[in-house]
Amino acid sequence: MYRLLVGICRFLVFMIMKRRMGGQEHTSLSGGLLIVSNHLGLLDPIAIGTGLPRRLYILAKAEVFSWPVIGWLARKADMIPVRRGQSDREAVRRVLEHLEAGHAVLIFPEGTYPKAHQPRGMLKAQPGAALLALRSGATILPVGISGSEMVWSKRGMPWSWFRRWPVEVRVGEPYRPDIPASASQKQALALVAGEMMRRIAALLPESYRGYYQGSALPGEPASLAESASAPEQPLAR
Repeated sequence: MYRLLVGICRFLVFMIMKRRMGGQEHTSLSGGLLIVSNHLGLLDPIAIGTGLPRRLYILAKAEVFSWPVIGWLARKADMIPVRRGQSDREAVRRVLEHLEAGHAVLIFPEGTYPKAHQPRGMLKAQPGAALLALRSGATILPVGISGSEMVWSKRGMPWSWFRRWPVEVRVGEPYRPDIPASASQKQALALVAGEMMRRIAALLPESYRGYYQGSALPGEPASLAESASAPEQPLAR
């Protein structure tokens, strides 16, 4: 079922986006992997997930599971519901189990995306992703996505449903946080979250960095952010 859903989503991506990918080769093919990305719109999970060579487990807000069609797809894809704005121990437990089992999990540290009336830049990270990184010890893979805020969005009305918007997905180099032994838990969470978001920001055009404007890591995968790749072709069905 998962492969069928991926095939459908890849076709959908081709129909509604001119997606360009870069850096997929940084994705390790085995072992626990915590994939973290900025968040711009509803379709970010499929824009990212269908371009990476791993089976992904994705965190999604609990409300999605009650939506027609999309809720059914979320359940069939074994997405992990999370209750935003409150402690969700069940979601944390499931993510940690997946990472311990050597799976890849996609999470959006900001917890939400900017609405149509808001600037499209990055929002301040919530502590959840950093907490998961610390508890799991998993390798972290930063991803930057730009352009998806226009897809099926009020920002692009009235044309957002009738054109293929250019979307870029850039994958950075995997890393593990290096936390000083003397750091308190609060300090460790701040350090992990800060590095995580700076690495994501380094993969984005400057206008998308928002809260992390000017804080991108020097020498981070700037070559990725500057390089371009050809638009994808539809996969053979």
